[in-house]
Amino acid sequence: MSDVCRRLTSLQNDQVKDLVRLRNRRERERQQVTLIEEPLVIERALAAGYPVSAIYFCPELIAATHAALLADLQALTVTMVEVSAPVMNKISYRERPEGLLVVAPQTHLTLADLELKQDAAPLLVVLEGVEKPGNLGAVLRIADGAGADAVIVCGRGTDLFNPNVLRASRGAFFAVPTVVCDQAELMPFLHKAGINTVATSPAAPAAWDRTDLTGPVAILLGTEHDGLSSGLLDRADLSLSIPMLGQGDSLNVATSAAILLYEAVRQRRNHS
Repeated sequence: MSDVCRRLTSLQNDQVKDLVRLRNRRERERQQVTLIEEPLVIERALAAGYPVSAIYFCPELIAATHAALLADLQALTVTMVEVSAPVMNKISYRERPEGLLVVAPQTHLTLADLELKQDAAPLLVVLEGVEKPGNLGAVLRIADGAGADAVIVCGRGTDLFNPNVLRASRGAFFAVPTVVCDQAELMPFLHKAGINTVATSPAAPAAWDRTDLTGPVAILLGTEHDGLSSGLLDRADLSLSIPMLGQGDSLNVATSAAILLYEAVRQRRNHS
């Protein structure tokens, strides 16, 4: 059972000030924690067995429909702190908090931690330079829906544990193994694992729906502004394009991910 501490009501409390600092990425990285707020995302974190460090709750802001979730949180052996509505509004990362804030540790996976299935062709997504939390979270949600084996984020600039990544993923963050790595270690890992690399480029001659995605494959995606770097584009096994028939010259990275991942799903169903 959780150990419920005193009720925090003062905005000047040191504990409150410490929580406010967690809005800053540098502070979250220093403490190696992240914040989970949306009830659905919290539910999925618990269902996945993700560790929890501390829980802050405000009874007057928690909807009756989340009573079961609150009970599940109270059953955990972690510190649980009741806070007033002004305090919850102060410490929340969201503009309209729903009465719950969970502090959880950052758990980092490496490429060596990925357990790729041996009896079926792995399907991976590689994102390079994608820094917008909403885009990254959306790709995680799509990858989960398409049954992708993992998402690999290439480049250390991405804030994987930004609370908005978790929220935009709708909890898929806790279901899809996600690794942050450098470009130098990415391609050797994929080639050693026997995974073909398919780069996306508007200039590629092969069309998205005429490229074989039934084998072990990693789909490489860059940002709509810069695309993939030459370091990945030139070293990929093949390239494909998604035709742009209007005035725009590129799609949002999450949209591209959805098109290609579900094309892989379609091909694999027909192939089987």
